[in-house]
Amino acid sequence: MARKKQAGSGYTDRTATEKGGVYKQAGRLAKCCLVYPNTYHSGMSNLGFQTVYRNANLADGVSCERAFLPDHKNGGKRIQSVETRTDLRNFDIVLFSVSFENDFIHLASLLQDAGIPLRFSQRDQSHPLIIAGGVACFLNPEPIAPFIDCFLLGEAEPFLSRFFEIYAAAANREECLRSLSEHPGCAYVPRFYTLAEENPNGIRAPLPIDESVPRKIRLQPADLAELSTTTCILTRDTAFSNTFLIESGRGCRFGCRFCSAGFIYRPPRRYPDSTVTHAMETASGHTDKIGLVSPSVSDHPDIDKFFVKAAENDLTLSFSSFRADTLKPHIIEKLGKTKVKTATIAPEAGSQRMRDIINKNITEEQIVNCVSQLVQAGIMNLKLYMMVGLPFETESDVHAIGTLVSRIRQTFLETSRKKGKIGTITLSVNPFIPKPATPFQWCGFLEEDRLRKRMKIIREGLKKTPNLQVNFESLKTAKRNCLLSKGDRRTADIIEQVLCQGWAKTMKDWSGYVRRIVHERWDPKEAVPWDIVDTGLDKAFLVKEYRKAGRGKTSPPCPEIDCTRCGICRSFTATSRNPSENG
Repeated sequence: MARKKQAGSGYTDRTATEKGGVYKQAGRLAKCCLVYPNTYHSGMSNLGFQTVYRNANLADGVSCERAFLPDHKNGGKRIQSVETRTDLRNFDIVLFSVSFENDFIHLASLLQDAGIPLRFSQRDQSHPLIIAGGVACFLNPEPIAPFIDCFLLGEAEPFLSRFFEIYAAAANREECLRSLSEHPGCAYVPRFYTLAEENPNGIRAPLPIDESVPRKIRLQPADLAELSTTTCILTRDTAFSNTFLIESGRGCRFGCRFCSAGFIYRPPRRYPDSTVTHAMETASGHTDKIGLVSPSVSDHPDIDKFFVKAAENDLTLSFSSFRADTLKPHIIEKLGKTKVKTATIAPEAGSQRMRDIINKNITEEQIVNCVSQLVQAGIMNLKLYMMVGLPFETESDVHAIGTLVSRIRQTFLETSRKKGKIGTITLSVNPFIPKPATPFQWCGFLEEDRLRKRMKIIREGLKKTPNLQVNFESLKTAKRNCLLSKGDRRTADIIEQVLCQGWAKTMKDWSGYVRRIVHERWDPKEAVPWDIVDTGLDKAFLVKEYRKAGRGKTSPPCPEIDCTRCGICRSFTATSRNPSENG
């Protein structure tokens, strides 16, 4: 583009705790700032953020720095880049990586604080191009669409370098955005879409202003056979202090009906074992801690090889998550020989009926047996995750949460006594939030008074239980997150008002809209805000799964071979063969 600025002084202000990195000194380059709209601690724990940072700096003609949400409580100043302390408004491109819907508020606040007009309609050639990506955006981009010049929807690898090529070839902002909007792939440019009339669900869905832009933006899954996704900067200041993260797979084959990861990342894919073990060898010269990342690490068929490689290189191996039914005894035994002392299990629901409804496909016996084996292996602390307010849930299902946790604790204590040491159990109870692109996307968020009653049932049932800490998520926060997750483009008006007047007054002023978006059940025949995103899944498949949930019927895991059940394999094959057919 015509507007270019001289880059900053270079690699001068890296934090003392960091190691590695690929930031390159800038000459006549496009200056990009990758922003994580939350803290440094959170952002540098995010493997997707690190991957985009690395790949952006590997692109020709691009110099990419990083920025994070300033800590205002500790006197934080206006947001500046880590590498050169440059203000956001002095970059050519500001690229937001958004993982969670509650960071939509932070994104808007950061733009305002940086002196950049909040809405794309208020910006001109003198302002940075505002780009956004990350899973929160490709689940539903509409709540922040008025703030963003262009969304890059889907996994970054298939398109990021092409985005920078289009940017470099364009003469100005308008030409760049028009070229992006017309290019087959994952670019969604909100200014080229208008809003339909409100439908019976209370939604105003986006419609293209002309035939030159696609009606839907097709997500393009990356081919993991050609990739390696790992930490590029090690730092102590994260939840995974000095841990080298390695992604072992994307997507999940089990298809829990509440979980977006099991649908938005289809088809489920795993990295070849050679890719993971090579990354472990690379890490061994920098740290002795390895973290394997995927929705279900223990489901990788070559996980035994990862333990062997860890032993050969004297590395401590930890998992981001696992399922109790895939964590086999020999894997638990090997995990126990590492320094890992805490394991996380997510039964999600207390009764078998409820686990069938959400398609968890795990039994109480499998959960309890897994707990026993973990403690026997020397993993003495457990974290449990449960949800309340799930679709079709009854109070009997809520009482079953306390019953299951009590049985888990009894097994935990009996096994711990044999080891001569007793750890702790931490139970986290979260209200169910319906997520886009899942079979429960049409459901409502349960009213707060009913949720309080159900949380009270759990609290009363477990209040006299020792060695157990119970944490409940804030209902106000969960309701706000539901609004940010499911809202249409009018939610941007709410975000802007929140910045000026706070949540309480804003939610009151918008109470009618909030009720329609948050609490009411929607008609599956009508449009939803995120219909602009084409995941490749057949809508009929999601409707079928929703109806099966109402009957308490389960579905088998994804067979991970070409099939026609959900439609993704058919569309994935077509996309891989000819991306120009998208849209």
